[in-house]
Amino acid sequence: MNVMSSCGPLLAFLGVLYFSLKAFYGLGAPSFGDESGHMLGGLAIAKGDILYRDYIDAHGPLIFILSWSVGLFADFRHAYLMRLVSIICTIGTAVAVFYSPVLQKNSARFLAVGMWLAAMAAQWTVQAFNMDSYWTVGGDLLGCVTALVALPLLLGEDIGRWQARCGGACLALLPLTAYSFAPTVVLMGLSVLAVRRPGYGKAVPHLLAGGGVAIGVCLFWMLLYGDLGGMIAYHFIANQFYYALYIDVGPGPLARSLIPSLQQAALVQSLATICFYCGGILLFATSRHRLAVLLFLGAVLMTQVRGAMGFQDGTFVMGALTLCVLMVMRIAQSRETIGVLIAALFCIMFVTGLRQATSSPYAMNREQQREVGFHPIRENTDVGFVKVIQKYSGPKERILVIPYNPDVYIYAGRLSMRKYHEYLPWEADYGRHPWFGYKRDLCVDLSADLPPVIYFDDYRVWGRWSATDYMPCVLKVLAHDYQRDPVEKSVYIRRDRLDRDIIKTGNPALQSQNTQ
Repeated sequence: MNVMSSCGPLLAFLGVLYFSLKAFYGLGAPSFGDESGHMLGGLAIAKGDILYRDYIDAHGPLIFILSWSVGLFADFRHAYLMRLVSIICTIGTAVAVFYSPVLQKNSARFLAVGMWLAAMAAQWTVQAFNMDSYWTVGGDLLGCVTALVALPLLLGEDIGRWQARCGGACLALLPLTAYSFAPTVVLMGLSVLAVRRPGYGKAVPHLLAGGGVAIGVCLFWMLLYGDLGGMIAYHFIANQFYYALYIDVGPGPLARSLIPSLQQAALVQSLATICFYCGGILLFATSRHRLAVLLFLGAVLMTQVRGAMGFQDGTFVMGALTLCVLMVMRIAQSRETIGVLIAALFCIMFVTGLRQATSSPYAMNREQQREVGFHPIRENTDVGFVKVIQKYSGPKERILVIPYNPDVYIYAGRLSMRKYHEYLPWEADYGRHPWFGYKRDLCVDLSADLPPVIYFDDYRVWGRWSATDYMPCVLKVLAHDYQRDPVEKSVYIRRDRLDRDIIKTGNPALQSQNTQ
């Protein structure tokens, strides 16, 4: 056996082992608000809620479709199982890398998979790839399209039927992950059309077939479990015309994010940028379809239009990684010893280089992450505020948590008030100007349907907006109809529940605290 043939399977095995270890520990890593909202949504839909009608969230439907799938056999006590979504999707992308037509030798395929999995494992919890979130799913979809369709077309390789169909399905699902990925899909489509070579058109019907089936399945699911008009209102309109005013998006943030940095918080993005540059240069140098290459690279860049340096850059990171790994191994597959050395150095660069990185959701270094320990997110009756919430609300009753902390629902084992699992400044803006009858104004709906318990943490959103700035009406309802728990200050109990408890227990302490 030659060097590459023997080292390839070994590196692939080590990559699988390393990724499996990181994936396991990722099940018990700390949660993050966006992820908890996806978990809660999956559980709510599995229990009968309609997406974008009863459970409203700003993110695209695909992450909720996947979370709902796990929610069919999970519950609040096992909410961490939702993280299987990211694990399964990432394994699928690793398979796509292995079967990419870009690589002709199995030895090169094994090396590519080993490199890809080692790099992903090194970033897994640092960049929140372990979480049940759309940026990981989007990155996996982009990686599959890159490996199975885009690079083979640009490099003149034949694409099989199943590869074209899988690639078409992944491409069609990207805008359902987040509507902001639609420009990526458009540029990818133009890139395919810009390739002019004999026989390439045979793949197009299979691309369309795969995309059509994927869209059809999602539309059928939405007809059963979702509201298409609500998706437009709360995912597209609310994000594009209200939330976008609160964030920095455009060429400036994008350009700044593409400048490599040695800062600990920017190490993952810096390595992704280097991968994008290396893969892009190799692709441009080896492909005869220069215009198509530029369109493809533009498509990958469009996933980073927000210019994020934290976990929101996950889709770009995975796309850049897939591009780099496949292009490097395509060049090196004819030079076996060099290929092994490059693969080994690539893995060492990621594994050792990211030991100094801080996790993007929590700004914790490696040692701090270890100190936090293994704590899967699930219902936790030992938490003080959970005891109060469960005391004053039944298992089938809904509560409200504001402004934003979906973890509370999971810890307490309670679903959210219909239409509201949070309320933030841009949502209040939308409430004053709803789209075509899709009204969502907490000032109106809260008074009409008072939940038994409200968890209210009066913090400033992004350090700027307090509740008095955008939802003073809610504070009035709290003052009139609720009373703060004397111990758990964030928990507000509806007065009729409190009066009932006072009568039963004769506890005068509950009468002393009022809402200010």
